[in-house]
Amino acid sequence: KRRNYKSVSLETGSMGAFAPAHNLYTKFGFKKCGPFADYVEDPNSQFMRKEL
Repeated sequence: KRRNYKSVSLETGSMGAFAPAHNLYTKFGFKKCGPFADYVEDPNSQFMRKEL
C-alpha cells in the first residue's frame, strides 16, 4: 500500500497437494483470477489476486 500498488497477484499449482496453500491464500484475502503478466491459461496453474 505504501508504494501505491493496487493488487498483488500470485501463481501456484492447481493439484490437490497445493490445497493447503490455496486455503492460506484465501484466508489472507486472495481470490481466483485469470492469468496475468506473461502467464497463459494452464491446467496445472492456479492464479490468485488480492486487491489492496
